[in-house]
Amino acid sequence: MKILTKYLVKGLLFPLFYCLLGFTLLFIINDLFDNFSDFLDSGIRPLEILYYYTLILPPVAVHILPVCLLLAILYSLSQLTRHSEITAMRAGGISIYHIVIPFIVVGGIATLCTSFINEALAPDAAYRAEQFLEYQRQGRMEDIYYASNIALKREGKDWFVSKFDTRDHSMYDVKLTLQDEDGYDTVKIQAEKALWLDGRWWFMDLTIQHYHPNGDLKDAPEIVLQKEMRDLTEVPQTFMSEIKDPQYLSSREMVSYLRAKQEISENTRARLKVDLHSRLAAPLVCLIVTVIGIPIGAHTGRQGALAGIMLALGLFFSFYIVQLGCQSLGKQGWLPAWLAGWLPIMAFSAASPFMIHRMR
Repeated sequence: MKILTKYLVKGLLFPLFYCLLGFTLLFIINDLFDNFSDFLDSGIRPLEILYYYTLILPPVAVHILPVCLLLAILYSLSQLTRHSEITAMRAGGISIYHIVIPFIVVGGIATLCTSFINEALAPDAAYRAEQFLEYQRQGRMEDIYYASNIALKREGKDWFVSKFDTRDHSMYDVKLTLQDEDGYDTVKIQAEKALWLDGRWWFMDLTIQHYHPNGDLKDAPEIVLQKEMRDLTEVPQTFMSEIKDPQYLSSREMVSYLRAKQEISENTRARLKVDLHSRLAAPLVCLIVTVIGIPIGAHTGRQGALAGIMLALGLFFSFYIVQLGCQSLGKQGWLPAWLAGWLPIMAFSAASPFMIHRMR
């Protein structure tokens, strides 16, 4: 990495770190004020509070990272412009594109990080944080963590689970019916308990009843203390997708949910599809604010940082207003779901190269 690139990246990362730290602390303080009475009434311990805020940080990071990145870019470039460093770089034969590439690379890395958090960490963390709050509000009752009467129909399999523990994914009073290609029952399995261990379901205290092709019983039921169910393709997340509200599903889980739930109404399906495409497009906001912040930060350095911040924040919130408007139109059926989710990104992306080109 060249000395100039290191210098530019360092000048961006330090304000980005402080912005992230400041916004995170502000969010925690605000949330603590909202929930402090519930925490106090439930007798929560300090480590439990720490656990709760560890859970809510991933979904919060998805929302605060773009604005923190924007402010960091504005500050960094305004400092470079104020001290005539960009002018000196240009006079030394360095192209404007070489100057902005480090900022765009950081924006790209932030996009990838946001995408990972948004898909792998944030949905489940938000669900468990909501469970934790409900646990405190309901007098720390363990029933909050259990889901009851889960019916799941998969190709060739019918599941019914009387109780499912969302913490360790153990199941109680499990009934599983295996069917042939014609839809006739071939095996019925009833287990008192099922545990997810080493990537497999283990059924405990189970009764296995086989059937003839004509539906008649085949031999006496087989009673087994425990059995490793190697042929089952369902994983704990399969059942969690049935339990969770769709807002707590990852994009991949949402796609599977929409394929499996053919019975949901068209209005609900349209709303979920808009949410899906909006979630897929959300990480690109980091890249959008990067290409918005670069020309504004460079042009307003001599005019004062406040003017640049106000202009950039105005564009930033305009983006979110357009995004909310498109989502509303998509959920009402006025726009296709994919267009409602991606139109704000496409519109601001189209304008961004022109804005950078004008820096020349």
